[in-house]
Amino acid sequence: MSHLVRASALGVVALALAVPGNAAAAKAKKPKHTVTVNTVDALPKTTLKNLSRKCGKSTSAKKIRKRSTSRPTKNRVRIVTTYCSGGTRTVFYIKKVTKVVTVPAPVPAPVPVPAPANKGFRLTLLHNNDGESKYVVGDSVNNYGGITRFKTVLDQVRQEAADEPVPGNLDKGTLTVSSGDNFLAGLNLRASFERFDAGAGPFYDSEAIGALGYDAVTIGNHEYDFGPARLAQFVAFETSGVPFLTANTDFTGEPLLQALRANGRIADSTVVEKGGQRIGVIGVSPPETPTISSTRNVKFAADVAGLVNAEAQRLTTAGVNKIVLSSHLQNTANERAVVSQLRNVDIVISGGADDLLANANDRLVPGAGNPVGPYPLVSKDATGADVPIVTTQGEYRYLGRLTVNFDKDGKLVSTDAAKSGPIRITADPAQPDYAKEDPGLKARVTDPLVAYKAALAANVIGQTEVALEGGNPNPIRIREANLGNLVADGFRFAANRTAVADGRPVADIAFSNGGGIRASIPGPGDLNEKQTFDVLPFDNVMVTVPNVSVAQLKSLMEWGVSRTPSGDGKFPQISGFRMNVSTNVAYTAQLQSGTTVTTPGTRVRDLWLTNADGTDGEQLIANGAVVSNRTVNIATTNFTANNGDSYPFTGTTFQFAHRPGQEGFYPYQASLYDFITTPTAQGGLGGVVTAARYPIAGSGRIAIRSTP
Repeated sequence: MSHLVRASALGVVALALAVPGNAAAAKAKKPKHTVTVNTVDALPKTTLKNLSRKCGKSTSAKKIRKRSTSRPTKNRVRIVTTYCSGGTRTVFYIKKVTKVVTVPAPVPAPVPVPAPANKGFRLTLLHNNDGESKYVVGDSVNNYGGITRFKTVLDQVRQEAADEPVPGNLDKGTLTVSSGDNFLAGLNLRASFERFDAGAGPFYDSEAIGALGYDAVTIGNHEYDFGPARLAQFVAFETSGVPFLTANTDFTGEPLLQALRANGRIADSTVVEKGGQRIGVIGVSPPETPTISSTRNVKFAADVAGLVNAEAQRLTTAGVNKIVLSSHLQNTANERAVVSQLRNVDIVISGGADDLLANANDRLVPGAGNPVGPYPLVSKDATGADVPIVTTQGEYRYLGRLTVNFDKDGKLVSTDAAKSGPIRITADPAQPDYAKEDPGLKARVTDPLVAYKAALAANVIGQTEVALEGGNPNPIRIREANLGNLVADGFRFAANRTAVADGRPVADIAFSNGGGIRASIPGPGDLNEKQTFDVLPFDNVMVTVPNVSVAQLKSLMEWGVSRTPSGDGKFPQISGFRMNVSTNVAYTAQLQSGTTVTTPGTRVRDLWLTNADGTDGEQLIANGAVVSNRTVNIATTNFTANNGDSYPFTGTTFQFAHRPGQEGFYPYQASLYDFITTPTAQGGLGGVVTAARYPIAGSGRIAIRSTP
């Protein structure tokens, strides 16, 4: 497969950052402040000159009041232009793709060596996965994790490996790899966006990744949560130049990502030279990413084993005889299934889950749960060879270390168990493995993030009389939760605030996917602005889906409860209706191929609209049958309405909601903030979440039984 990269004569590719990508977004008014990324070979000197002039009485949106250029480098320059109208435009320029070029899907052939290595090789593989922007101690668990201490431990272990004596018949080297989900929605990432959009620097995430000295970084699913444009920014402005790997993605529909593939920042694989010998690293991303993230025009191939085998064969033919697969297939079981089909792959790093692999004497984070297997797991490949599989629990709680020996022909012959396993990252000074913070990374990344979050936490917006439960998976992905009820009520409230002004129908009901709700809120106690971002951290916005038939509503809810009682991100948290669900074997869990229903579900037995006082209104489904010909208007997020989590919104359209008094769309986080703070006379909660309205056990909106 080849990747074609096209650039215009000026090589300009713009990133629309104000709203999520959607055809309807093009109709929205442009914000006063815009950010653009252009790709160019060279800028005229006149463009780089600072400019200042008087506007007089002019309010022209084209006449420039001031232009300032800052921090020009060989590959990057930032120009901020202020117009007489008051609008501001920030433009980043990066190196351009100059013409239509053909870039082979694999990386360019590795630099040949005069002859095969005549020594064996001792490899120390250092790895982690699912860092997910959890940079500050306490972002994950108290007293453990944190990227500043992770870096300290990483540097120490690297040095230990470098200092280790080896026999004369062995070369040695250390390889460092991240296996995906390098950032995640939340306040840390939002701070990154604000910093970047203000032209104040790259993402904190880009800077953090750059400081760790990775040799390769796999692209997971969460990297797409804010769309391809944000991923392109993250990669383009990452500070170390590390290659980002994904062998099963097609970027031809996303010019910025395709340009990054063309210039080598994104690749199928990379070859790293360590201790005089070469190691190939191949990356793969989850094929189901389009259903769980916001990939827009990026396409994902499902034949992971076939693609990996082809790339491994290409590397082997080029003389690379030690190959690592860094995959993000969501759990070690998936990796084991793929390994059984592979050839020429020596080691697999698994990412995407929270699987803990550990041995008897490994120090573990308290409360981490029982290991799912030893470190490493060992599986057989298609030839019967043993392949070690490694992973760590994420969020910088562990550094994984696998130490293995290869013979001179590149065959993995042994694992050093004494120098292999998860290494926990602890901030507890009472522990023997206490790690100090790296001062440079602390000053550049974690200190600014702590200050950013403290400012939001200081803004008290109300009180709650009850703890609001959003635990993952229980309850938010398994059953009705009082926080889920609050969020869904906020959706309906927000969508209807400007429905008349927008020309949208009033929403009768609302629902949120459980996976869009990411934190609990303790109570009783104060509510602050930071908590609204913690609970609803993604870049989703509010929409109304009009004229949904009861039959389609039933199909949507059948899909939402199809995996109950197993935890699943599509489980619905609802508003404006209640339903009875049975998981008894007498009833069928809905099956789908993508968004196409192949086996209709029969678990939703009854469904009623509810009145404003919570009492039952019209019954729409009775004993599993549709009993009403009416339609309903649904408030939800653009993610869900766009078939996120494979919700079967087929044959429907949706309309964006707008926040009162603001341009642009209505962020789903703002729906919760506004619902809490708006006076009761205007339909809000007046600053108080009451235990009567949101009891901790739920209010009976979703009744799940296992009996017929």
